[in-house]
Amino acid sequence: MKRHITKAVAKIAERNTEGWLAEGSEAIWQRFADGVTGWIRAARRDDLEGWRAALGPIFRLVLVGALGYGAWAIVRRFPWLLWLLLAGVVAAAWKVTHKHPAEDVDEPAEDELAEQSPEERRAAAEQAFVEYVVASIGEAKGVHLSTLAEGLDKPGLLPGWGVPEVRAQLGKLNIPCRRSVKVRNAAGEWSVAWGVHRDDVPALNPPAPAEDSEAAA
Repeated sequence: MKRHITKAVAKIAERNTEGWLAEGSEAIWQRFADGVTGWIRAARRDDLEGWRAALGPIFRLVLVGALGYGAWAIVRRFPWLLWLLLAGVVAAAWKVTHKHPAEDVDEPAEDELAEQSPEERRAAAEQAFVEYVVASIGEAKGVHLSTLAEGLDKPGLLPGWGVPEVRAQLGKLNIPCRRSVKVRNAAGEWSVAWGVHRDDVPALNPPAPAEDSEAAA
């Protein structure tokens, strides 16, 4: 599985480096917006109803607004900070759009690669990625894109992969991403963010066999 996922970087998830600043800036903003909105939505209480359940998100929304106003006041007081912010955004955009897989990962044997056609290697890589998504969901209702990215961003797998890469790979496999996927984190707390719902993964929802349909009829 590890080898097939690694090969998928070059065969399936190739990047177009033209317009890297716009693409990188969009990816950074999307990641930031997903994090903030997910943090705000996670404060909603499921054990309460009405306006009481929304007190947590309202409080966090006010806190985000206060922090934004504070940042604006600091930048207005010290305009030169904008240059540092611009340099940070450019560097982050470059890093996001120019990621490459590590060169020290395990590679398949030469004879094994020679026996497989490009279509077979592509299909094996796609199947390995789907299996990884299915295993990550398990018995839950779904999995967040950030969780999938963290699992792949490790030595020997796909170092450097983040949410944009995972989202692009899912799109190529026709697996949709939802804005509000609610799952439990490691601490047992509910959180809502961009993710994959189990209902959208064909491997988790196989079609009913024809024999079962006839028996039911």
